[in-house]
Amino acid sequence: MMDAMLVEDDEFKAADIARVVLDNIPGVVIQRAASVNSALKAISIKPPHVMLLDMSLPTFDLSGPGGGGSPQSQGGIEVLRLSRRLKQETIFFIITQYPGIEIDGIEVPLSGAAAKLSKKFNVEVCSCIGYDFENDQWRALLTTALQTRICGEKL
Repeated sequence: MMDAMLVEDDEFKAADIARVVLDNIPGVVIQRAASVNSALKAISIKPPHVMLLDMSLPTFDLSGPGGGGSPQSQGGIEVLRLSRRLKQETIFFIITQYPGIEIDGIEVPLSGAAAKLSKKFNVEVCSCIGYDFENDQWRALLTTALQTRICGEKL
Protein backbone atom coordinates (compact mmCIF):
# COMPACT_ATOMS: atom_id res chain seq x y z
CA MET A 1 0.00 0.00 0.00
CA MET A 2 1.29 3.45 -0.92
CA ASP A 3 0.37 6.63 0.91
CA ALA A 4 -0.13 9.92 -0.88
CA MET A 5 -0.99 13.38 0.34
CA LEU A 6 -3.03 15.77 -1.76
CA VAL A 7 -2.49 19.38 -0.68
CA GLU A 8 -5.24 21.39 -2.36
CA ASP A 9 -7.80 23.86 -1.03
CA ASP A 10 -10.26 23.71 -3.97
CA GLU A 11 -12.74 20.83 -3.55
CA PHE A 12 -13.43 20.39 -7.27
CA LYS A 13 -9.74 20.40 -8.22
CA ALA A 14 -8.91 18.03 -5.34
CA ALA A 15 -11.55 15.52 -6.48
CA ASP A 16 -10.29 15.78 -10.06
CA ILE A 17 -6.67 15.11 -9.06
CA ALA A 18 -7.61 12.33 -6.63
CA ARG A 19 -9.46 10.49 -9.40
CA VAL A 20 -6.35 10.50 -11.62
CA VAL A 21 -4.19 9.24 -8.75
CA LEU A 22 -6.63 6.51 -7.73
CA ASP A 23 -6.89 5.36 -11.36
CA ASN A 24 -3.11 5.10 -11.75
CA ILE A 25 -1.56 3.95 -8.48
CA PRO A 26 -2.83 0.56 -7.31
CA GLY A 27 -3.51 0.42 -3.57
CA VAL A 28 -2.88 4.11 -2.95
CA VAL A 29 -4.37 5.74 0.14
CA ILE A 30 -4.82 9.51 -0.20
CA GLN A 31 -4.71 11.86 2.78
CA ARG A 32 -5.91 15.40 2.16
CA ALA A 33 -4.61 18.70 3.48
CA ALA A 34 -6.32 21.94 2.48
CA SER A 35 -3.83 24.54 3.74
CA VAL A 36 -0.17 25.22 4.39
CA ASN A 37 -0.63 24.67 8.13
CA SER A 38 -2.44 21.33 7.83
CA ALA A 39 0.14 20.07 5.29
CA LEU A 40 3.06 21.08 7.54
CA LYS A 41 1.49 19.34 10.56
CA ALA A 42 0.80 16.17 8.57
CA ILE A 43 4.28 15.82 7.06
CA SER A 44 5.88 16.52 10.43
CA ILE A 45 4.07 13.48 11.84
CA LYS A 46 4.36 11.09 8.90
CA PRO A 47 5.79 12.04 5.52
CA PRO A 48 3.90 10.54 2.58
CA HIS A 49 5.59 8.59 -0.18
CA VAL A 50 3.93 10.83 -2.79
CA MET A 51 2.67 14.39 -2.51
CA LEU A 52 0.48 16.21 -5.00
CA LEU A 53 1.01 19.84 -4.09
CA ASP A 54 -0.68 23.06 -5.12
CA MET A 55 1.44 26.19 -4.87
CA SER A 56 -1.31 28.67 -3.96
CA LEU A 57 -2.79 27.75 -0.58
CA PRO A 58 -4.44 29.45 2.38
CA THR A 59 -2.52 29.58 5.64
CA PHE A 60 -5.18 27.58 7.52
CA ASP A 61 -8.04 25.27 6.56
CA LEU A 62 -11.19 27.21 5.68
CA SER A 63 -13.16 25.26 8.30
CA GLY A 64 -10.60 25.78 11.04
CA PRO A 65 -9.59 28.72 13.23
CA GLY A 66 -8.99 31.90 11.28
CA GLY A 67 -11.33 30.87 8.46
CA GLY A 68 -8.47 30.13 6.10
CA GLY A 69 -6.15 32.92 7.14
CA SER A 70 -4.12 34.70 4.51
CA PRO A 71 -3.84 33.32 0.99
CA GLN A 72 -0.25 32.43 0.11
CA SER A 73 0.48 32.41 -3.62
CA GLN A 74 3.60 30.37 -2.95
CA GLY A 75 2.39 28.41 0.09
CA GLY A 76 3.60 25.16 -1.45
CA ILE A 77 7.16 26.45 -1.09
CA GLU A 78 6.76 26.20 2.69
CA VAL A 79 5.90 22.51 2.33
CA LEU A 80 8.99 21.89 0.18
CA ARG A 81 11.13 23.83 2.66
CA LEU A 82 9.98 21.75 5.64
CA SER A 83 10.41 18.51 3.70
CA ARG A 84 14.02 19.51 2.99
CA ARG A 85 14.65 20.44 6.62
CA LEU A 86 13.25 17.08 7.79
CA LYS A 87 15.26 15.24 5.08
CA GLN A 88 12.16 13.49 3.82
CA GLU A 89 12.14 11.31 0.72
CA THR A 90 8.70 12.29 -0.54
CA ILE A 91 8.15 12.37 -4.30
CA PHE A 92 6.47 15.64 -5.29
CA PHE A 93 4.13 16.41 -8.16
CA ILE A 94 3.24 20.11 -8.32
CA ILE A 95 -0.19 20.84 -9.80
CA THR A 96 -1.01 24.51 -10.16
CA GLN A 97 -3.28 26.78 -12.17
CA TYR A 98 -0.46 29.27 -12.70
CA PRO A 99 1.83 29.18 -15.78
CA GLY A 100 4.96 29.50 -13.65
CA ILE A 101 6.37 29.34 -10.16
CA GLU A 102 8.32 32.11 -8.49
CA ILE A 103 11.70 30.81 -7.34
CA ASP A 104 14.10 33.28 -5.70
CA GLY A 105 12.10 36.20 -7.07
CA ILE A 106 12.14 34.93 -10.67
CA GLU A 107 9.06 33.54 -12.44
CA VAL A 108 10.09 30.12 -13.80
CA PRO A 109 7.85 28.46 -16.42
CA LEU A 110 6.36 25.13 -15.30
CA SER A 111 8.46 23.32 -17.90
CA GLY A 112 11.67 24.19 -16.01
CA ALA A 113 10.36 24.54 -12.47
CA ALA A 114 10.66 20.90 -11.36
CA ALA A 115 14.43 20.80 -11.86
CA LYS A 116 14.94 24.17 -10.17
CA LEU A 117 12.74 23.28 -7.18
CA SER A 118 14.44 19.89 -6.82
CA LYS A 119 17.86 21.52 -6.73
CA LYS A 120 16.89 24.42 -4.46
CA PHE A 121 15.14 22.28 -1.84
CA ASN A 122 17.07 19.03 -2.31
CA VAL A 123 13.81 17.11 -2.80
CA GLU A 124 12.43 15.10 -5.70
CA VAL A 125 9.99 17.19 -7.69
CA CYS A 126 9.02 14.93 -10.60
CA SER A 127 6.93 17.39 -12.53
CA CYS A 128 5.10 20.71 -12.42
CA ILE A 129 1.78 20.47 -14.20
CA GLY A 130 -0.61 23.25 -15.17
CA TYR A 131 -4.16 22.44 -14.10
CA ASP A 132 -7.00 23.72 -16.28
CA PHE A 133 -10.58 22.65 -15.54
CA GLU A 134 -11.55 23.38 -19.17
CA ASN A 135 -8.77 21.28 -20.71
CA ASP A 136 -7.94 17.66 -19.86
CA GLN A 137 -4.30 17.84 -21.00
CA TRP A 138 -3.17 18.02 -17.37
CA ARG A 139 -4.72 14.57 -16.77
CA ALA A 140 -2.54 12.99 -19.45
CA LEU A 141 0.56 14.76 -18.10
CA LEU A 142 -0.14 13.62 -14.53
CA THR A 143 -0.98 10.09 -15.65
CA THR A 144 2.30 9.82 -17.57
CA ALA A 145 4.29 11.27 -14.66
CA LEU A 146 2.70 8.89 -12.15
CA GLN A 147 3.09 5.86 -14.40
CA THR A 148 6.71 6.70 -15.22
CA ARG A 149 7.92 7.57 -11.70
CA ILE A 150 5.66 5.62 -9.37
CA CYS A 151 4.71 2.57 -11.37
CA GLY A 152 8.01 2.45 -13.26
CA GLU A 153 6.43 2.16 -16.67
CA LYS A 154 4.96 4.38 -19.33
CA LEU A 155 1.41 3.88 -20.56
